[in-house]
Amino acid sequence: MTDQLISNLIVAAWLAPAAGFAIVIVLFSRMGNDQNKQNTAAWFTVAVMGFSLLCSIIAFVGYGARDPIVETWNWLPIGVGEYAPIGPMVDRLTVTLFVMVSLISLLVHLYSVGYMTGDPKKRRFMAYMQLFTFSMLGIVSANSLLHLFIFWEMVGLTSYLLIGFWYEKRAPQLACKKAFFMNRIGDAGFMLGFGILFFQCGGNILLPINAAANGGDSMLGALLAQGIDPLNPGANNWWLTLAGIGLFCGAMGKSAQFPLHTWLPDAMEGPTPVSSIVHSATMVAAGVYMTARIFPLLTPAALLFVATIGLVTLITAALIACVQTDIKRVLAYSTLSQLGYMVLGLGCGSYTFALFHLITHAFFKCSLFQCAGSVITVCHHEKELPQYGGLLKKMPWTATAFILSTLAIAGAAIPIVKFGDFSVAFGGFFSKDGIIAGAYTYSSVIGDAGFGKLYVWAPVCIAYVTAFYMTRAFVLTFLGKPRNQAIHDHAHETPWTMVVPQLVLALIAMIAGYIGIDKLILETAPQTALAAGAVTGHELHENMHTGYHFVHGWVLLFGGAWIVSMIIGLLIYRNGFTITDRIVRIPVIKQVHWLIYNKFGFDGLFDIVVILLGKLVAIIIGSFDKYIIDGLVNLAGWAGKQMAFAVGIFDDQVIDGSVRGIAEAAKGTGGMLSTTHSGNLRRYIMMMAGLSIVGLFVILASVGLIFASA
Repeated sequence: MTDQLISNLIVAAWLAPAAGFAIVIVLFSRMGNDQNKQNTAAWFTVAVMGFSLLCSIIAFVGYGARDPIVETWNWLPIGVGEYAPIGPMVDRLTVTLFVMVSLISLLVHLYSVGYMTGDPKKRRFMAYMQLFTFSMLGIVSANSLLHLFIFWEMVGLTSYLLIGFWYEKRAPQLACKKAFFMNRIGDAGFMLGFGILFFQCGGNILLPINAAANGGDSMLGALLAQGIDPLNPGANNWWLTLAGIGLFCGAMGKSAQFPLHTWLPDAMEGPTPVSSIVHSATMVAAGVYMTARIFPLLTPAALLFVATIGLVTLITAALIACVQTDIKRVLAYSTLSQLGYMVLGLGCGSYTFALFHLITHAFFKCSLFQCAGSVITVCHHEKELPQYGGLLKKMPWTATAFILSTLAIAGAAIPIVKFGDFSVAFGGFFSKDGIIAGAYTYSSVIGDAGFGKLYVWAPVCIAYVTAFYMTRAFVLTFLGKPRNQAIHDHAHETPWTMVVPQLVLALIAMIAGYIGIDKLILETAPQTALAAGAVTGHELHENMHTGYHFVHGWVLLFGGAWIVSMIIGLLIYRNGFTITDRIVRIPVIKQVHWLIYNKFGFDGLFDIVVILLGKLVAIIIGSFDKYIIDGLVNLAGWAGKQMAFAVGIFDDQVIDGSVRGIAEAAKGTGGMLSTTHSGNLRRYIMMMAGLSIVGLFVILASVGLIFASA
């Protein structure tokens, strides 16, 4: 298969959702709003995503082992004969993520056909989903930071539209605005980092980042040619550190990393298909993907910052998930914790395993959200776990998908049973433990003293916590006795359009580890060195294999983690909240529970630090604008008015007065002279006679005076 054919397939898979969006918005809008026509539009979008998935799979199979394929399309003119380029860059990561995004998007579109039944805005919802998928595929195929940033902002816009889709309700209104605002904070850092790179690198910022791209004609290659090595601790690369941290701030907002994480749980107010695609598989994955793409540019200091943010996020989010009672919020904080694993992996140099976890997490978390949506749909839209219980018999297929996905996220493994050369394990085991293995290597690089080992043991402990809170959610939902009989009596299995996608996703989550080991890990190596700059790119590739095999040394430990944690969760919650209600009455535990349940006060802190501070700044700026800016404008207006008044008086009394005086004089003179033109002949003769006499008298008087003087 030629490079051009692979590139064309990727472009076709990318642009198909954009065409689907345009067709649904323009053509299907003329078909009316009855349910059958809404369903026709929905099934059309499913077919579009099927085409996109087919193109992605063919490109994935045909890519094999080859150099990255880079296409450059001239976009905006930036000089005489020069243009800012955009276009796709196709490598192993691109084709892998294209398959993942298009497959999950297809299944979510299919799920939405059933979930959005009866909604009068179903066609518009499906159109938004198409636009979102197009935007996400645009990020995945980006060949430069400029291309990535364009679709980065499009993802932000479409997520705003999807989260606030039910805009007639107050909660989605606030949620979409919060998501948009928090992402803008992160994007401000992205723009700062982009600006630093543009100032330092000039036009090279428009080149692909990876040194392997386009035969070495890349941004990283340009830096290395100038003697700027991101991984040289002794170099004066402080500006590159700032640029890397700035770009990562964009990922902190998009991937909901501490402290810009508070928008993600609130975004659960949108329709469940939005939660399953935007907040488990794609949008939040955009930040991790972007960090992976800029990985070659990150200095050791920047990578330490990345790893620390990921570490804090995975700890705090997992603890919060343990006490939440809203089923979708439990999954939301679970997503935050797993994203923390990915970011920690990137910061620690486990580049490949972090991306591997990005893929495995996408499948099992998307399935979990769809299962939660099915439960909510048949339970009168009730989201609280205390209202569930005993739904296993009512919803056996949904329960099956939920438990399989729970085992996947828990990293379940059976060390004593082998599948070929590997232990039998779910997808999350391989990817998560690969990250922990990389963290172990990283901790030895940065030093064992102090907090070095925290980067290892914290994710190890949270691996137990993950299995616990996911078991808690499953037990409270599907096992035990019904805690709300009315809801239980009404519950039933959802339509096949909702059941099939969640089962397919759960099954993929089971086997994703084996697929990924062969197709991603063993064939992908980052084109840079380890986080601390202690090894070369070749040695990093070897470290990835060493870390992978190192996991098997710990397989007994982690193989038992999920069993212990799940048994504890089952024992505590098999009778609902009976045991925990007693435990939280203990004074110290009650205070700790209150703190964790209230999310460590992050929302309140943001209300004080960000919202109130923003309001204070707005008041100060408003007062400055009102009393200073507007005061100066009003003063200038008043002075102008007084000057105009004075000029008006001068104009009226002097200029116009003079004109009026001349006019009055001319009028008076004309009036006097007009009396001489009465038209009376006798009067004319008398006047001529009188004037003649006066004239004769004057002449005689003048002659007399002349003779007298002589």
